[in-house]
Amino acid sequence: MGQIHLISIIFFIVFLIQAYFHFRYFFSLVFKKHQTSTEIHKKEAVSVIICAHNELENLKQNLTLFLNQDFEEFEVIVVIDRSDDGSKEWLKGQLDLYSHLKVIPIEETPENFNPKKYALMIGIETAENDIILLSDADCKPVSAHWVDRMSRSFTKSVSIVLGASLYEKEKGFLNQFICYETLQTALLYISFAYKKEAYMGVGRNLAYRRSFFLANKGFKDLSHIMGGDDDLWVNRHANKENTSICPHPESLTFSNPKESWHSFFRQKKRHLSVGKYYKTKDKIKLGLFHLTQSLLWILFILGLMLGSPTDCLILSFLMLMYLAGQYVVFFKLSINFGIRFMHYNLPVLEILFIFYYWIWGIYASLTKHLKWK
Repeated sequence: MGQIHLISIIFFIVFLIQAYFHFRYFFSLVFKKHQTSTEIHKKEAVSVIICAHNELENLKQNLTLFLNQDFEEFEVIVVIDRSDDGSKEWLKGQLDLYSHLKVIPIEETPENFNPKKYALMIGIETAENDIILLSDADCKPVSAHWVDRMSRSFTKSVSIVLGASLYEKEKGFLNQFICYETLQTALLYISFAYKKEAYMGVGRNLAYRRSFFLANKGFKDLSHIMGGDDDLWVNRHANKENTSICPHPESLTFSNPKESWHSFFRQKKRHLSVGKYYKTKDKIKLGLFHLTQSLLWILFILGLMLGSPTDCLILSFLMLMYLAGQYVVFFKLSINFGIRFMHYNLPVLEILFIFYYWIWGIYASLTKHLKWK
């Protein structure tokens, strides 16, 4: 009896911590109407930068969506990083069609400099405009107003704008998990940034001022780290005053999801490996969220196995409240993003995510040798 009583007490404490995250961050984000500033809209030109390493097919499929944005003055810079798939030759033909397209080939990367960061740095240094908008060759903007929407979030005090990047919905459980994992990640970093506690962004949809980037010496302190050109850079330089979010449905970008668990885990190993470099306060906050999310399920299952009917009833009621909150958050976030909510098996996806996050996260943090492509 004492054992189940202790489990119930700890479960209730964990439940309250998760409720705190929901009410302070998640509900605040999804139920708040966001207004973007028109202070700089169509007054400052934008430079869109895309780095590509052997991405010919993706460039053929997506590049025109970036080039045909409904915006007064912008350029699209494609940095071709050591590619031998014919993308450089194909892009030369596109230069005759689009006067606002620039192509920068890179033949080799300096020693002790991460290839992705070097390509980005070259693109940023070449850019003619102060507002830099980043994406990837395998991404596509959801609308012709992507540049417009992202640029509206800049003000005189804002130097970093965080956008959301999701994955295309397809058939299969792997795709469901990828979409869930990406939506959960977006929920976390956008809701935290909305409360002036920004800790990361994603390079598939991220904007910042060129002058701010150069003033902070670019990737100087991150050049040796694989990854981190987006999330770790934001973690180092974002603060309460200089960072804003753009959650508008026309500001999204979408990518084609991985088609195998192996390729998905390989991609995520690179992303998760930089978490150990985050600021201590962010690691504590994120660790508390993921730890209590995990403990909630573990203690719930133990309580059902060991508890009395009354204990099981109380635990089940609290768990149903938690799941209801989860469904409301994901459903409302999906509506705000203009996508369809199909996570009817949300509890299964969340449990799988818990195993994935801890096992793969620990493995990634211990891995030293990673590659961009």
